Amino acid sequence: MAIMNVYNAIDSALRDSTRPWMAPFVWIEGRTGIGHTKLFVGGMLAALAFIIASGRMVMLLSNLLGFAYPMYATIDLMVQEDIQSKTPSPPVSAEQSGRHATVTPASRWLTYWITFAAVLIVQQLCGDVLQIIPFYFLAKIVFFVWCALPMEANGAAFVHRLVVRDYFKQFFN
Repeated sequence: MAIMNVYNAIDSALRDSTRPWMAPFVWIEGRTGIGHTKLFVGGMLAALAFIIASGRMVMLLSNLLGFAYPMYATIDLMVQEDIQSKTPSPPVSAEQSGRHATVTPASRWLTYWITFAAVLIVQQLCGDVLQIIPFYFLAKIVFFVWCALPMEANGAAFVHRLVVRDYFKQFFN
């Protein structure tokens, strides 16, 4: 509820015709079809991304951003499964082993956490080298956001289909 109150306050402030920022937002909205509030939030996130890319706390912040929402979503999934008393869905059948096979939410979040841990391990081993790569931490944030997107074809499902299921299954037969 608090988030919706903030969203509504931002939306009403952006749509106030007496404010000087109304004209640019109307012009950009007319060109892109994206609403005022989404443009504002996107602009703030872009500004935050550039600040993160040049800041001193970038590693900590990128790890926190990669951790916060997925932790919440994983706990929510576990609680919902406890409430519904469902058993995990059956494993993917042989005819669904292609790239377009569906991935259960539990498999997707487990794959996310495996990917997150692997990236952190590589970062610990190669941290000094990775820090000299321009925009490494920004790319890491974008990768983790893609992996955590609440949609069917997110990055964790991609990693699950192409790496975990297709490559690692040979070691567990």
